[in-house]
Parts: sequence; structure tokens; C-alpha cells
Amino acid sequence: MGAKEQMIEILRDRDTGRIRINYRNSGTTAIINRDSFIRVADALAAGSLHVVEGRHSANMITYSSRREGNNAANTFYLGNNRRWSRDFNALVVHEAVHAFFDLERTTIPWLDNETVAYIAQGYYLRNSGYPAARLEEDEPYEIGYRVAQELARGRSGSDWIFVLRDKLNTDSRYSSYIHGTFTGTG
Repeated sequence: MGAKEQMIEILRDRDTGRIRINYRNSGTTAIINRDSFIRVADALAAGSLHVVEGRHSANMITYSSRREGNNAANTFYLGNNRRWSRDFNALVVHEAVHAFFDLERTTIPWLDNETVAYIAQGYYLRNSGYPAARLEEDEPYEIGYRVAQELARGRSGSDWIFVLRDKLNTDSRYSSYIHGTFTGTG
């Protein structure tokens, strides 16, 4: 099975389908659920979204919504990933949130875009039974996991969402774009 087919399976699987996020912050509203991931899976299957393997040397995935430099539009770029792991699946879920916002032509602050994506990543890890002890403390996906735990218990998760937003605002890995706006182009 190729990476694209594997990503489609991940986006259609039971653990992904149980993700439900109703995010609201200062005028930004984002709803992510099973239908969001099915939309991305269908776009991958139809060939409107693409997958390029081996772009990054690290264990990472990125999504490019537009053509910039070496990046083509509507493309997932995979790194040196252990493809048969829940870590990989959670990265696919994270980047699929960005792809969904792109497909839906959403305009959203990058801070909210990344916040929702990290919550979805954490939700997937929670749903798949990923051991909390294996999470790297104070990493955005670990904080997203904590938000997901609160949401799954019927709570707002607002305290952890505040912590996650603060982390993304102050982490140098995101400083080049986190204060900008993402505009999906379809």
C-alpha cells in the first residue's frame, strides 16, 4: 500500500471518525468532525490533493495549500516517518485539518488553524489509546491531547486551549507565520 492509500485509510478510520471539535475563539469558529476528514480523504482519492514522500529528513508531514518555492499547491509532504505508527497517523490527522481548511476556502488566523490541528492530533492519539506516558511534555501535541481529554469528558478544555495558544504564540518554531492569516484556496 502506498502512502496516499494509507493516508486515506487513516482519515476514514474509526479513531479519526470519533474526533469532534467545536472551536470558538474571538470570532473564529471551526467545526472539525468525521465529515471533515472524509472530505480530505475523498479529495486524496480523487487526485485533487497529492502526496510527496521523502521531502523532509525528520519525522514530519507538512501540507502546502499554494505553490511557493519548491512546494506545489494542495500537497502533503512526508518526511522520514515510521508509517505504521500512531504517531504517523496523528500527524496525518493534524495536516488534514490544514487541508480541510484549504478545501473549504476558509480564512482563519494561523494561530487558530494550528490550535485546532493540534487538538485534532491529540484527539486521535487519545482515541487510539496512545499511552499518555509516551507524550513529550509541553509539546503542542501533548497539550492538544489534554484539550481532547477535556472535550471527551464534556468539558470546554478552555484552560488547556489557552495554554496551547500561548505555547504556539511563544514557540520560535511557529514565529514566522503564527501571527498571520491562512486563506484556503480550494
